[in-house]
Parts: sequence; C-alpha cells; structure tokens
Amino acid sequence: MSAAAQAPLVAYTLALTLVPGPSSLLIAASGARFGVARCVPHLAGAWLGYELQLLAAAVGHGVPVLNEPVLHTAMQVACTVWLLWLGWRVLGVRGGARTPPPAPLAWTSAAVLQLANPRPWLSAAASAGLFLPPAAEVAEQGAFLLCAGGAGVTGLAAWAIAGAALQRWLGRPHVQQAMNRTMAAAMALTALWGLRGAFPPA
Repeated sequence: MSAAAQAPLVAYTLALTLVPGPSSLLIAASGARFGVARCVPHLAGAWLGYELQLLAAAVGHGVPVLNEPVLHTAMQVACTVWLLWLGWRVLGVRGGARTPPPAPLAWTSAAVLQLANPRPWLSAAASAGLFLPPAAEVAEQGAFLLCAGGAGVTGLAAWAIAGAALQRWLGRPHVQQAMNRTMAAAMALTALWGLRGAFPPA
C-alpha cells in the first residue's frame, strides 16, 4: 500500500472513530472517571478487536459475517444488552445505592464488545473495499491493518483524553451525578438506535 493510499485511509478511519458510538462513549466515560492511564487496557482491547475485524475484512470474510441475518441480529442484540448494562453501571445504581464501577473495562471485555458491535464490522469492510485492491498481497494487507488499526485506536484515545479533561469538574457530587446520567442516557440511546434493522420485517 503506497503512502498516497495510506493517508486517506488514516483520515477515513479517524473520521469514523471520532463520530460518537458505543466504543467512543464508553472510553470517554472511563476517561472521565479513571483518567487516561487506567484506560489503556480498554484501549488495547478495542484495538485488538478492531484489528481482528480489519483482518477478516482484508482476507474477504468481513462482509459474510454481516450477511448472515441470524448472526447479525444476535450481534445487535448482544451489543445492545451489554451497552444498557454498562450504562446502568455508569449511572451508579445498584440495589438502591449509588456506587461507582470498581474499575475500567478490562481488555477482554472491550475486545468482546468491539467484536459484538456490527458498526466496526461495516467500517472495516468499507475500508477494505475502498483502500485495498482485490488481490492485495500480504505486505499490503499488513500496511492496511497497521494504518487503519493505529488510526482507530488514536481516535479512541482522543475520546479518553476528552473524558479525562472533565475530571476537574467532576469533584462536585452534583456535577458528577449529572455527568453519570448524561453518559448513561447517551449509551442507552446509542444501544437502542443500534437495534434499527436488527429485526427486518417478515
């Protein structure tokens, strides 16, 4: 893959990652609560999951995953349920008491959530279709994985930094409570919005 193709790929992936979505909202909430350093495992898991999606797209298996109606619906539902549960945790409600999550999302959980989210599968397939030739060599596929994966994790890191920038305002209980409610509502809306098309009409 030439440098002329790498630059548009990086810009395209960054643009996709900087648009609010499940992964970006979660990493922003984690950055606001725990700071950027403690978000590294979360970022690593999301990066690993996206690299696997890019690899599947590069070798031609990314689109068939989404063309299976049952699998596509199962992925949508699983991602929605997980996001709603995580939104509940961000809200801090458990058994009538408000308690913060014990730790940021583990890398394994972040990777599974990434793989269960149909949106990055679609973006990975689109990226491969736009920036890889039909018979791409291994070196070209490797450059594709490196550029797209690096741009993706950079975009997520920007969300973590943006969330961490809010930490100094979160020391006051009422501000933190408002932030929790806003992030939980955003996650819930994102999760429910993602169900569009999960159940096609008979």
